[in-house]
Amino acid sequence: MIKWFSAFILSILVHALIFLIYSFLDSVQEETTDRKITNVSFVQPEKKDTNTKKPTEKKDINTKKPTIPELIKEPEKKTIKDLDKYLTEEQDQETFNKKLDKVEQISAQVIKDIESIWIRPNNIKKGMYAEFNLTIDRLGNIDNFNIKRSSGSDTFDRAAMNAIKKYKKIKYIKNVDEETYRIYFANFTLRFKPE
Repeated sequence: MIKWFSAFILSILVHALIFLIYSFLDSVQEETTDRKITNVSFVQPEKKDTNTKKPTEKKDINTKKPTIPELIKEPEKKTIKDLDKYLTEEQDQETFNKKLDKVEQISAQVIKDIESIWIRPNNIKKGMYAEFNLTIDRLGNIDNFNIKRSSGSDTFDRAAMNAIKKYKKIKYIKNVDEETYRIYFANFTLRFKPE
């Protein structure tokens, strides 16, 4: 009889504990669901200060709550102090970007041309590459070249050097302005990484 009675008391205690845990978790879950998500940040609900009493106000039924776009602040507008300087800098940046695009196009075309001449050696690993320094004259002739970084395979390096020797001239160089030639192509680093 005592065993049954103690089992009954233990069962009541376990059920009470489960109920308390469930109630606690449920209240914790309610706290987290009060948040409203916007595309900027979490908007926390206003905490009511219980220490100070505010005079009661009549609430208008027609008063609408602010919408999410109303809650999001607009970014501050920047003013430009020296418009002419700003426009000049913007135009210089655009010119620079166009030059870089041209340099990248020429570089990609040179690599493509050399890869078409290249004779692929047997047993090379995927991802191998070698880097070469090329000295190029104003007309695009390759005056000199040497290896800057070896691929680790003499066969691969030799095949790449042979392709560069056969290429001889970069015909796209004559179309670039003097400054671009001097900065980017007079001493040209070629990364040879065929796929």
